[in-house]
Amino acid sequence: MKLTETTMRSRYTIEALARGLEVLSLFTAARPALSFQEIVDQLGLAKSTAFRILATLEQLGYLEQDAATRRYRPGLHVFQLGFAALAGLDLQQLARPFLEQLAHELGETVSMAVLDDLDIIYIDRIRNRAIVGMVLGIGSRLPAHSASLGKVLLADLPEAELLARLERAELARLTEHTLADRAALLHELAAIRQQGFALSNQELAIGLRGAAAPVRDRTQRAVAAINVSGPVSSISAERLANDLAPAVVATAGRISRALGYAPG
Repeated sequence: MKLTETTMRSRYTIEALARGLEVLSLFTAARPALSFQEIVDQLGLAKSTAFRILATLEQLGYLEQDAATRRYRPGLHVFQLGFAALAGLDLQQLARPFLEQLAHELGETVSMAVLDDLDIIYIDRIRNRAIVGMVLGIGSRLPAHSASLGKVLLADLPEAELLARLERAELARLTEHTLADRAALLHELAAIRQQGFALSNQELAIGLRGAAAPVRDRTQRAVAAINVSGPVSSISAERLANDLAPAVVATAGRISRALGYAPG
């Protein structure tokens, strides 16, 4: 008799393990702790079965029981598994849902980039509008000093490293607004470091504005940056500062926390 895929899967299913994982899946941000009876009711288990599963999970460190309330909550091993899973995720993969939400909320183009010496390289991009005078995609490279993404990443470098890099930088002027003067650039980077975000007003291309914020990991280091950009016809200077900058900072913060970042 030929076995179906469903039959094959059921043959290799360990029922006790499946039930244990079902118990763990009951815990959510909205439901961080559960009583014994709530677990029994949710899964429809016999109390004797539920007790054995809970006792096993508690013994292995996947559940803890509060001595005062007698309610169960995920144990340290669950969080360790979560961090291990996050560490295995590609940064782009982890950040993508956050970027999509930001692009949807603002109706503008959202990008993520990393710093490569004196350039930035785009590693993700959600395009909502045609960018004035620019054709950019994943893998595109731009001078860091000319874009909000690059400025926010340069601002995170240790001072000695930043000065060493700028010492050999050409600081090409892409538009009349590009910061091509080293002293002026350093002054702006200091302000960016203080405020936690960077703005770009037609420095990369005439008619283009953007706001960027750093994405940090658990080491506190900026491992990438995200930005929102679009044409001056839809992004006034006021909207750039009052709407886009706070939104991109908030989204960068959410991605950073997902990477294990905790403000020091």
